[in-house]
Order: sequence, then C-alpha cells, then structure tokens
Amino acid sequence: MKLLWLEIVKMRYQKRTWIGLIGLAVIPIIVTIAIYLSDGPGGGGPTALPFIAAALRNGIIVPILSLFGLAPFLLPLAASMVGAFTIAGEWETGTLKTILGRPVRRGSLLAAKWGVALLYLFAALLLVFIVAVLSGLVVFGIDDLATPFFTYTIATALWLSFLSYLLALAVVASVVSLAVLFSTITGSSLTAAVMALVLVIVVQILLSFSYFDFLQPYVFTSYFTMWADLFQEPVVWEQIVKGLICTTAWSAALTGAAWWRFRRRDILI
Repeated sequence: MKLLWLEIVKMRYQKRTWIGLIGLAVIPIIVTIAIYLSDGPGGGGPTALPFIAAALRNGIIVPILSLFGLAPFLLPLAASMVGAFTIAGEWETGTLKTILGRPVRRGSLLAAKWGVALLYLFAALLLVFIVAVLSGLVVFGIDDLATPFFTYTIATALWLSFLSYLLALAVVASVVSLAVLFSTITGSSLTAAVMALVLVIVVQILLSFSYFDFLQPYVFTSYFTMWADLFQEPVVWEQIVKGLICTTAWSAALTGAAWWRFRRRDILI
C-alpha cells in the first residue's frame, strides 16, 4: 500500500497525467457538439443500438455515444500508454536502478504500478462520464430514455451507463497488462506502447475475417463493446460473463508473464 500511494503521488505531479485526462474529457464535448449540429436522428444500420435513433436529442445518450467513440481505439491507446510507462518509463528517466536499490520487492513494485495504471484509467473514465452527463444536460436536457420497445428511467439509464464504463475498464485492463509486459521487455515506453497497440489492432483486424471467427470467444479484443448488451431487453448476461472471464484470464496471464520477466531482468544493462 505504501508503494501504491507513492506511485499515486508520483503520477499526480506528472504533466502527462493531466494532459491525458483533459484529452479524454474533450471526447464527450465533441460528441455533444456533433449531435447538436446533426440534422436529424440519422442512420445507424441494423447493428446500431435500438435507442440511438429514438434518443439522439436526449442528453442521457451522450455518455453511451462517448463510450462508443472511446472503446475501439482511444481507450486501448490510453491503456497502452499508461501501461507502457510503468517500467520502461522508469528505465528511461534513470530512476529504476534507484528504486530497486532500496529494499523493495520487484513483484510489489510491479503490482503497485499496475494498480495505479488501472486507477488512472478509472479516473479518466469517471471524468469522461461526468463531462458527458453534464454536456448532455446543458445542451439537450435529460429525460427518460424511450425506444420503440422499452423505456428506461433517468436513474436506470444513468446506472446502466456507469456500469458500462466499469465493464469497459475491466476489458481494457487486459491491454494495460499487455503494455506492462512489453514495458518489462523494452527500455522504451514509446516502443512498449506501440507494440501493445499494434498487437491489439492486428488482432481486431484478424477477427474481422470470418476465417478467424473461432478465436473470438477467447480473445479479449472481442469484448471491447460487450457493455452494449446491458441495453438489451432482457440483458444478455451470458456474453458479459464470458467477456469478464476471458479478459480476467488474459489480464492475469499477461501480468504474470510481466512479473516473471521483470524479476529476472538485469537492471545494470
């Protein structure tokens, strides 16, 4: 816990921490402006969520549309960057030798850094959620979320939206673990972030081909938007549970591999 607190304090005073938070917080504002400037409900196709067309002028929809904008690329990008800096960033600044020169277990240090990375993403998503709700409230007002098939009260819609952000965080934890693994392998945080993000993108591209459909239940990238099932009636819990199991397994395996690599790393070279 002491290491965790020290990492939190360290992140608090880094400029990149606030730049990242501000950058993500701009997304719901852009989404709100885009909706406001749109001519009408617009399209969406058969795969769109059923409430989008019916509620495009309702501020309650802004948090969900903002998460849709973040989930495929921006959120994995943020996770890759924050995860990559955990070890490689300390190596770049020359502080890794100093930290490990103290009576500190490498496993504890890695766990603290992984935990802070998740806390940072949680804070970022919470900020996005708050900004999205406020933007929707100011520009459109907030009302019950009505669709042709069912209606959510404001409280229910907000709760499901917040739960969606938590599910998105659970999935992106796998990306953090992947970036942490690459961070223990390379001495460059940029290289580690690029490697993690490229691998995520490559897997997403592969899964877009029907030949690789058999891999979808076992790859965490398949569940980036699993939270959308919360807005089905009834809720499709089976897919969400499978996604949580898959992403937790990947996160544990990748973090374990990072711990194995880090505890054997020679910090003198």
